[in-house]
Amino acid sequence: MARINRFGFLAIAMAFHVVYIYSIFDIYFVSPIVSGMREFEPVRAVGVEAPAKRLVLFVGRNKTFNSG
Repeated sequence: MARINRFGFLAIAMAFHVVYIYSIFDIYFVSPIVSGMREFEPVRAVGVEAPAKRLVLFVGRNKTFNSG
């Protein structure tokens, strides 16, 4: 079994983490699930303005409170 020194281990660990972090960003920001979507326009009556110019969403997933 080959032994590597501290710097070799550090290089392998850094390469692993770079690939791991790249894969996470690739999955979340370049996912093929969201490709090919069409843009939709809101349906409003003529002369009616939108109630706001912007919409801000705060999304919390899997947030639970355990009081036990």
